[in-house]
Amino acid sequence: MTVGLLLCMCLTAPTTTAHDPTTFTVIVGENGAVPANITGQVLFTNDSIWFRNVDNSENITHHLTIDMDGDGLYNGTKDISSGNLSSSCALDDNGTKLDSTCEVIWKVALNASTGIISGTFDYIDERSDGNLTSGRFVVNLDDHPTNVGPDPNYSLEVDEEQDENVGESTGSDQQMLVVISMSAAIAAGAVLMLMMRPMPIVRLELTDESE
Repeated sequence: MTVGLLLCMCLTAPTTTAHDPTTFTVIVGENGAVPANITGQVLFTNDSIWFRNVDNSENITHHLTIDMDGDGLYNGTKDISSGNLSSSCALDDNGTKLDSTCEVIWKVALNASTGIISGTFDYIDERSDGNLTSGRFVVNLDDHPTNVGPDPNYSLEVDEEQDENVGESTGSDQQMLVVISMSAAIAAGAVLMLMMRPMPIVRLELTDESE
């Protein structure tokens, strides 16, 4: 029974694990985003992209928009935008932003909250001076199961039979050990009884040779 239980546990143990969520940072500079294109097996569902503006050109902000419906336009109701990104935000003595709307980083979650789950997405980076660049990123569906069950073509009948054979073999071995133990105990008891029996006193009669 134990062998079968362990076998089932091994078959149901996870063989692959889900992708751990990570954050990918894109640097938004004077000439656009770097890297502009993120392709291949880099981004997965539940990851995040942080677009960080480092363009410290005077009075310049960046505005990024993702084409969510794939129509090539960036003014649709489904498209999502960053708002104006500054290179820095003024803070007071307590570290609180003086302008609560000021942002340096646009954090884009790749999950159901944004609708960016998997696929190819185009985006644009528009500077406040009218300069415009574009980019693209690919999100791969994280479909690795957290728990993989046994192969549907796998049958436990053979293993159950083996388990029964192992159980029978184990039972026979245990019976043999019991018999050996009992035999040893009987032999030891017999030896002990022999050692405890009183030894007969043998008397030697001396004859007088002179007679």
